[in-house]
Amino acid sequence: MHTNVLRLKALLRADVWVHMYARSLALGVLFAVLAIPMPAQASHHQKYSKLSESCTLPHPPQTTVALNSGQAIVDFSPGGDGEKLILQAIDAAQHTILVQAYSFTDRRIITALVKARTRGVEVRVILDKTDAQPYEGHAPVASVISAEQIPVWIDDSVHIAHNKVMIIDGKDLITGSYNFTYSADYDNAENLLVIRNAPELIEAYIDNWKWRQSCSQPYRGRPSN
Repeated sequence: MHTNVLRLKALLRADVWVHMYARSLALGVLFAVLAIPMPAQASHHQKYSKLSESCTLPHPPQTTVALNSGQAIVDFSPGGDGEKLILQAIDAAQHTILVQAYSFTDRRIITALVKARTRGVEVRVILDKTDAQPYEGHAPVASVISAEQIPVWIDDSVHIAHNKVMIIDGKDLITGSYNFTYSADYDNAENLLVIRNAPELIEAYIDNWKWRQSCSQPYRGRPSN
C-alpha cells in the first residue's frame, strides 16, 4: 500500500509539471504571435505615411456642417435605382463633374460622362491604380476614359483609393458604398446617397478631391483605340 501511495504521488507531480510546461509553452506561443504583427503594422503605417508626402496640398481638416436646407436621396442595392440616379445627375450637369472611383466598369456611366464632356461639361476623373490595369480581357478603364479626352489621374499614393464620389456643378454630391459597376447595381448590397443644397458639405468634398488629385499621377497610358 505504501508503494502505491508513492506511485500516486509521483504521478501527480508529473501531471503538475506537464500542465505547467504546457501552460508555459502556450503563453510563449501567444506572446510570439502577438509580437509578430506590431513591426508589420508599424512598417505598413510608415510606408503609407511616406507615400502621402507626395501630396502637394495639405490634408483637408475634419469638417462639421449643418444640413439646414439640404436634401438627400438614398437608394439601396440590389434592386434599387442607383445607376438611374447617377445617369440622371450626369445628364443634368452643365459645368463640371469631378469623379473619384475605385472600381469603375459600368460602361453606361462612362458613356454618360463622355456625352457630358462632348456637350461642354468639364469632366475630371481620379481612379485607383487597379483601373490602370486591363481586366477580364478589356482595356484599362483609365485608358478608355482618357481616350475620350477626359483628364484622368491615378491615386497610387495610398494602398487603395476607395472613394466613390461624383460632384456635379459644385452643388450636387453622389457618394456611398456604391462602386460605379454593374455588380453594385444588380448583385451587391450597397447604398447610394445623392445630396443637394448642402454647400458646406460639398465644399469639403471638393477640397478632398483637390487633395487627392495633388497626391495622384496624371494617367499617361496608351489609349484603348
